[in-house]
Amino acid sequence: MTSILFRCDATADIGFGHLSRCIALAEALRLSGATCSFAGQYDDAAADQVRAAGFACESLPSPVNSLGAAKELAGLPKTGAIVLDSYRADESYIAGLGSSGARVIVIDDFRALPAYPCDVVLNFTQEAPSLSYPDGPTLLLGPHFLPARRRLVEQRARSIERDRTGAVGNVLIAVGGSDPKGLTARLLRCLKGQADGITVRAIAQSTAELEPLLSGFSADSAILPRQKDLSDQLLWADAAITGGGLIKYESAYMAVPVAAIAQNEGQDGETQVFAKAGLVFDLGLADTVEDAQLAQALGTFLSDASLRTTMAERMRDAFIADPSAHAAHAILEAVSR
Repeated sequence: MTSILFRCDATADIGFGHLSRCIALAEALRLSGATCSFAGQYDDAAADQVRAAGFACESLPSPVNSLGAAKELAGLPKTGAIVLDSYRADESYIAGLGSSGARVIVIDDFRALPAYPCDVVLNFTQEAPSLSYPDGPTLLLGPHFLPARRRLVEQRARSIERDRTGAVGNVLIAVGGSDPKGLTARLLRCLKGQADGITVRAIAQSTAELEPLLSGFSADSAILPRQKDLSDQLLWADAAITGGGLIKYESAYMAVPVAAIAQNEGQDGETQVFAKAGLVFDLGLADTVEDAQLAQALGTFLSDASLRTTMAERMRDAFIADPSAHAAHAILEAVSR
């Protein structure tokens, strides 16, 4: 039986996207017979999420690459493989993980490093196959390797069959596990007046600022706490408005028409590639798009039924039924060589 340690961090400041996709991959690896555990700098909410998914969790005092790989691994149980998911890692840190004797899998987004001294690179983004990774590691590239939570996989067929061709009634806003730029409030303000009578569910920490912003929507609108996964909310939604990271992919996987606003330049470039494939409506980069432009774009997205219908059709064809299992099988095959 293969033991696999996931090394990622998740706090309100860091965000929860890396952890969410690691849990999704760990779920699929567990179904394939692997024993998975987690180690990282986690706040209480993140540690609870790991344990709720059924995995052991070791909280570390500092994030990836603060002390070097050897010191970070000291005291942790020996493992056969390490899955690393962090923008803080560089090639020296990756090589250090491998020096422990473990096989190393790197979850990557932007091909930002000059070298990848590891056994496997997993990049599920639309642009990944065009990024010219260096020779050496096994490359798992593109949306067929999306790490989707089990509940998403289980609910996908129902979501695909759901009729979303008419007017939008239910809108899900899910920027991400953290919202340092205050995008949830900004999106709620820009959304007012764009569609009469819609019901909005915004996944965010409820604040005195957010609650009054629901007054322009239906009485069933609500601010929801952070979810274990988004399967139920995406099944409910006619359309989603997300940040530029993992959630836009989860929405597309569930064939829910999605508009995304990028929170950094890396997300912005990747979202543009996703938009060219017809899989997202690009709202632009948060730091540069003006509120008037944002409101106009949201109005176009919500009012254009043909655009959303075409998008949903492309989404159905862009993903395989169980990309997490596909990734897990490929990883286990690579590390067993």
